Amino acid sequence: MNKPLSAPLPTPANTGTEFSSSQKAAIVLAALGPELASPLMRDLDEAQLRCFAVSISALRRVPQAVILNVISEFMVAMGDGADISGGTDAARRMLEAVLDTQQVNRIMGDVDGSMNRSLWDQMGQAPSAVVARFLQNEHPQTAAVVLSELRSDRAASVLEHLETTFAQNVVLRLSRVPRLETKVVSLVEAVIQRDFLSVALDGSDTRSPADLIAGLMNNVSGTVRTDMLGHLENRDPELSTEVQRVMFTFGDIVKRVEPRDVGGIVRNMDETTLLVALKSGSAFSEESVQFMLSNISKRLAERFTEEINQMPDVKLKDGEKAQSELIGEIRALAQRGELTLIMPEV
Repeated sequence: MNKPLSAPLPTPANTGTEFSSSQKAAIVLAALGPELASPLMRDLDEAQLRCFAVSISALRRVPQAVILNVISEFMVAMGDGADISGGTDAARRMLEAVLDTQQVNRIMGDVDGSMNRSLWDQMGQAPSAVVARFLQNEHPQTAAVVLSELRSDRAASVLEHLETTFAQNVVLRLSRVPRLETKVVSLVEAVIQRDFLSVALDGSDTRSPADLIAGLMNNVSGTVRTDMLGHLENRDPELSTEVQRVMFTFGDIVKRVEPRDVGGIVRNMDETTLLVALKSGSAFSEESVQFMLSNISKRLAERFTEEINQMPDVKLKDGEKAQSELIGEIRALAQRGELTLIMPEV
């Protein structure tokens, strides 16, 4: 799914001074209309056209006073002085004046996805405690849908702010997120629209339940992880087994990383973060620490060992953050095809 190309355009109150340059340009082109704007739009490249399409699609109605203020900055004549209407239909009509159908469909497909994704991007930017307070008062299935749409690290942060029993219930319901019933989707839409944001829900997701839960478990603290996995094991042993197969924590490094790939991981990591991860990791997974040190050059391993021994004790939170960054880098390298993770047997 494509990420948003820009934030939704706000509806102006009066002057139009709150608009960015690209948004003002979109207002001018919309005021001109497809016929007059098309000669100008032919000089835009596809990236600029995408930017225009996003801006014009987010417009509702722009008052004449705002149009006049915006156009005066461009030193362009206003014409008949009417208000202008935006929306995806307006964007499509103007793009059709200068592009073929295939190009228009490609750009507008991206724009539609961008507009729909804005809900989750805005929720992802909200403080975790605020999102958690909102979810705590909703149905656990609603909370599960919301968490499934956020990045794993952000969802994990929200999860840790939820009351323990409620959080356990939410994790169990994540197993049903990809198979949402229509009534559940409607519930989520109504709740989000009413109580948190005013954009549409896009609830599609191709991740499996185990992937969703494992992503959360990879990013929560060790205490929360142990509690959640224990509860999941009691309630759904089969799902618990699959989650643990997909999960990848610091302790899994020794079992899931090829020795030949350790050097590349070390080169891609910030050294201070790596040392903090190794220092904190030695408390519960000395095997992974020694695996990392034994698969780099002897000289580098000796230097790392000396620096680790000289480091003061690492706070639990700082250590888990560094370990999470290390795991994130390993996963990123795997996604880029620069290493292959060993999948454990179940």
